[in-house]
Amino acid sequence: MEDLAIIRTEINKMASLALSMLKNTFDGFMEHDRDILAGVLKDEEKLNDMERNITLSLVGISKTKDAFDKRNIVLLTNMVADLEEIGDYIKDMIERIEIKIEENLLFSDDGLDEYKHLYNVVETELSDVEKSLQMNDKNFAQRLLCGEDHVDNLVQRFRENHAQRLLSGICNPRAGNMFLNLLDFTAQISHHTKTIAKNILDLK
Repeated sequence: MEDLAIIRTEINKMASLALSMLKNTFDGFMEHDRDILAGVLKDEEKLNDMERNITLSLVGISKTKDAFDKRNIVLLTNMVADLEEIGDYIKDMIERIEIKIEENLLFSDDGLDEYKHLYNVVETELSDVEKSLQMNDKNFAQRLLCGEDHVDNLVQRFRENHAQRLLSGICNPRAGNMFLNLLDFTAQISHHTKTIAKNILDLK
């Protein structure tokens, strides 16, 4: 039977992979590079396999643990599920980016700057979660929860800015749809990242 510490190491690897996938997806977006995006899709399959294997291990080890450990096992199981969900949203992002590349859809300069800003905020959040897990330091998780509504506020503001650009004829409606999709998927990654951070703080 696997020890809980070994399973936690595997969860750390899963968080590192999710962070790498997010970074590479952004690079593929910025460079219009389908090869980078194809690599991320392969990593998404690895992430799914890790989720299945880790969850099975947690279920197995839970049968031998007391109530104290079982509480931690529930939290770890939830974290694994959230990491897998982050992978799903990254896959959704790649779908839209590939359409953007195929149809040569361009964001306005303001739209691109806004998305880059949102991405940087969310990458920092996921990086803090990864550091918190790798270093067993809850301070990183606590830090990202300080501005819990920040991403939602950004998305709302950027959506309003986009509507103004659309009405002014600055934005292509088709490209604008991709812009809104990327905002929403990136925000969802942030929501799952914050849920993981909350579970980290509850671990004993």
